Amino acid sequence: MRLLGIPEVYIRSGYLVVKPLVTEVLRVIGGIVYDIHGRRVGQVVDVIGKVEDPRFVVKLEHRDLGEIIIAKHEKLYYQPPRVRGKDRAGR
Repeated sequence: MRLLGIPEVYIRSGYLVVKPLVTEVLRVIGGIVYDIHGRRVGQVVDVIGKVEDPRFVVKLEHRDLGEIIIAKHEKLYYQPPRVRGKDRAGR
């Protein structure tokens, strides 16, 4: 797992806004997000904001996780998304 960032805002519809601590933010889209204890909390679905100050949008596994994560203010981690390549037949 790699360091993702710090949670900033919880949206009651089940999303979390995270300030990134990574430089290549576009490579993180689709990555699975974990808390400091290695529990899966969601998935990065978008990048928003200015180019020089972006934020990740994380869709939470369960809506009630957002309040807990914001209250703890712990760093989040991610597993990079799998890159799909060509199969052996070249299709």
